[in-house]
Amino acid sequence: MLSFFRQLGRFPTAERWWIRIGGWALVGLAAGFLISFLLPARYTSEATLRLVPAIVSQDLVPHDTVDVGRLLELVKPIVLSRNVIMTIINNLDLYPGERKREPMEDVIEEFRKVVRIDSSGEKLIHVAFTYPEPGLANKVTRDLVSRIIAQMLTERANLSVQSVGFFQYEVDQLSKSWLELSSSVKTTPASDPRYELLLLARDQKRKEYESAAQKLGTAEMLKDLASRGQDVRLEQLDEPILPQEPDTPPSFVGLIGLGCGLAVGLFTTLWQTLRRTPPGFSIPAAEEPA
Repeated sequence: MLSFFRQLGRFPTAERWWIRIGGWALVGLAAGFLISFLLPARYTSEATLRLVPAIVSQDLVPHDTVDVGRLLELVKPIVLSRNVIMTIINNLDLYPGERKREPMEDVIEEFRKVVRIDSSGEKLIHVAFTYPEPGLANKVTRDLVSRIIAQMLTERANLSVQSVGFFQYEVDQLSKSWLELSSSVKTTPASDPRYELLLLARDQKRKEYESAAQKLGTAEMLKDLASRGQDVRLEQLDEPILPQEPDTPPSFVGLIGLGCGLAVGLFTTLWQTLRRTPPGFSIPAAEEPA
């Protein structure tokens, strides 16, 4: 080995530079591949959901518009709740080693870190999950997609039921008031000073009743659409894919190691060259033009 370095010193200076830099590059390349094989591979399964409008036109049956951002605010906390995540982890036997070493809260937090449920467009939702095993990553993504779709249907169904209940109460109250005013008008003689006021109040209450009854009819129709699955809904645009390649291929890590090795080799070579610069060596200053 010592004789090898002695012979290395006989190379011309430029050749020794390239050999040193190349040696560091090979070391970096080997280190990169070693790290890529030591660290666990990560696979990401992705899916895309699309928000589909109701079958009945907005012109025929006026209904509320659904915004993807608002929908995620309602659905995401439920889908990523502690109970749901624990169910997914236990059903698919995720993180077996971590569950033995760490508290369940830490495992749940680790799950949340590798889940992505966000908007990827005006009417699109992107769902992704990362895990060391591609098959399990795909199963979790499919589970999340089905839960998001089901929760969307539940939210819309609950909203339609609440709307019907609200407008039904309004109609009942307005109907009662309208009948009372109609009875008062009938029992009040036209010569009574209050007659005109009662007549106006009765007509106003009738208009309010008709407006509420119309809204109740719309709410009941939307409830019927929701029960048939014809309301605003989510559908899969891209099904969850089974990842074939890890997120960071070993070749990519090896190239990073190669680049780091080249940088280290170049730096050390320049540093050694500067250290060997003769003490009396100096760069002459540029002369001023006459």
